[in-house]
Amino acid sequence: MKKLITTIAIALLVSGCATNRIHSWGGYDDLLYAGYKSPSQMEVSRTKLEAHVLTLRAAGERVPPGIYAELGTLFLQAGNTPKALSYYQLEHDTWPESRFFMSAMIANLSKNPKEKSGDLK
Repeated sequence: MKKLITTIAIALLVSGCATNRIHSWGGYDDLLYAGYKSPSQMEVSRTKLEAHVLTLRAAGERVPPGIYAELGTLFLQAGNTPKALSYYQLEHDTWPESRFFMSAMIANLSKNPKEKSGDLK
């Protein structure tokens, strides 16, 4: 009887883990891979990732950890520092684990005039 209960408990645990999704990543890993593999596609990846974030927010779902920061970095690479700062702030506010790093990123971007103008040289 103990074996049967253990087997059922394990089956429920495994099936529960398989069907329970915590976050909707929206193909984040594929988008990122495609962008790094072909840098000319990075803008497409950024646009799709931003659309996914907007969809999640409109549905009242929580954006997965790191996605705001990734979008911020993609906007920074594209020379849009104000938008990068806004996404870094969202990551900071949404995920406590990111606060230390995001605070440093925000502080550095806020005081560095070259990066404010989009000149990342």
